[in-house]
Amino acid sequence: MPLSIIRNDITKVKADAIVNTANPKPVIGAGTDSAVYAAAGETKLLEARKRIGDIMPGTAVETSAYNLDAKFIIHTVCIPWKSGKTEALDVLANCYHNSLVLAEELNCKSIAFPLIGTGAYGIPHDDAIGVANEIIKTFLKEHDSSMKVMLVLFDQESVKSGEALSKKIKSYIDENYVDNAVVNEYGLTEDDEREISSIKRRREMYHREMQMDYYRANVPRELIDDSSKTFAEKMFEYADNKGLKDSALYGGSRELYFKRQTLSLMRSDYDYHPSKYVCIVVCLVLELDLDSTLDLLSRAGYALSRSRKADVVVRACIKNGIHDYFAVNNRLLENGCDELSKIK
Repeated sequence: MPLSIIRNDITKVKADAIVNTANPKPVIGAGTDSAVYAAAGETKLLEARKRIGDIMPGTAVETSAYNLDAKFIIHTVCIPWKSGKTEALDVLANCYHNSLVLAEELNCKSIAFPLIGTGAYGIPHDDAIGVANEIIKTFLKEHDSSMKVMLVLFDQESVKSGEALSKKIKSYIDENYVDNAVVNEYGLTEDDEREISSIKRRREMYHREMQMDYYRANVPRELIDDSSKTFAEKMFEYADNKGLKDSALYGGSRELYFKRQTLSLMRSDYDYHPSKYVCIVVCLVLELDLDSTLDLLSRAGYALSRSRKADVVVRACIKNGIHDYFAVNNRLLENGCDELSKIK
């Protein structure tokens, strides 16, 4: 397992490196920072911290662990959630990545992280866990590392994040999911249904392309009817109206959702046909309601089928106002589905 999640007080965990959510200034902060200073020994740790000086957000530096059962304390700084979701997640991703890089340079065999940024910085728990899992998994794979990584949860909210919403999702699934028994009753296998959907999608795309060829040749772009806009055209219209940068759509500099190249292709060619996964992610980032989501997906020839459980979970999340990428991923896994990136 690239990541083990445990319930404990991080100052009591044994590891080569303990990560501290630090104050950017060389002072004792609140939450995890305060607890780490108290357990390590305030005087010595503060002296070491003053020698380092200010720490830039997203970077990581080390000190001795002093009285902790560890070799090093790795100090990293995030930014408040109110600074902007994309910016906060970018910095959070850098906190995890740079802490892991430093731990590797220090020849650490194990490292323990708190759930960075969920206290005074206000980062939602689903986002924090999602970013931690994604960055740690990617780092260990790319570095072929055997480092033991622990994510240490302390408060009850972290352990049971989203429990009430999970119940709403399950209720929605029960009411809306058409299982395979119904499909079989009408003599259609899952392969049949997929083939039918594929034929419909190709037919819709053909008609849309023919329609757009006509509009390009005969109608000024500003007069094109809204219903005739492609997925990319409508997507960028939504993004512009919400004041979103392109980086928000693909997940910032760490490309947490999909590659920025995909968005560049859509920028350069409005007829570019993205995957269903990309289309769903875009709808989530744009925080569209269910009707608008279904409309935007249809412009790329996709739908959220009631006979595919993963699609129904996504429907349920959007219906209940859950647009956070990592929260939707968590709900999919809770309900026995593959994660978003595997939706087709």
